[in-house]
Amino acid sequence: MADELISDDERAEQIKKWWRENGMSIGAGIAIAVAGVFGWQYWQQYQTKQAEAASEQFQKAQSAETDKVKALQTVAEEYSSTPYAALAALAAASEASQDDPATAIESLKIAIDGKDSNVADIARLRLARLYIAEGKLSEAETLLDTELAVAYTSLVEELRGDLYVAKKDLQKAREAYDKAILSAGSNPSTYLRMKRDNLGKGA
Repeated sequence: MADELISDDERAEQIKKWWRENGMSIGAGIAIAVAGVFGWQYWQQYQTKQAEAASEQFQKAQSAETDKVKALQTVAEEYSSTPYAALAALAAASEASQDDPATAIESLKIAIDGKDSNVADIARLRLARLYIAEGKLSEAETLLDTELAVAYTSLVEELRGDLYVAKKDLQKAREAYDKAILSAGSNPSTYLRMKRDNLGKGA
């Protein structure tokens, strides 16, 4: 009832007073919201442009006739916020693995730290294989003890068998190869079977 007795002038004055007290914070809130929307749109556009540029540079690096490893490493460094960084690092490691194991190891570590978990798992397996080849057996064992996707179980056990062979623990190597063959299902690789057969039946 009291509200009905308030004149239009008084009501207008109340609105003005309320706006003076609250208008600044409301305006700031609106400004922040608008800035957030435009900021998010800008970030999305930036990410898209980065990915497109990374894709182009990755393709060029793969086609490079000289200094291919360096070109791929540059993509991995300059476009680290994109999935192409891990792919480029993985490709650089493949190129360097025979002639420059140290560079291959560093590139695989970059791929492991990348944004793609599938690429990271592949990089871990390749790094474990390279560590075994280089005699870095404790480093290889640490990697193989890392939880990887179930799809890689057979490869993990095969590499574990390689590790035990390098350690001259042939019984554990047999067990690991047997697990690898079992995990592979109906189609284990010929090379895996050959490695297992070479160890014989054991004790």
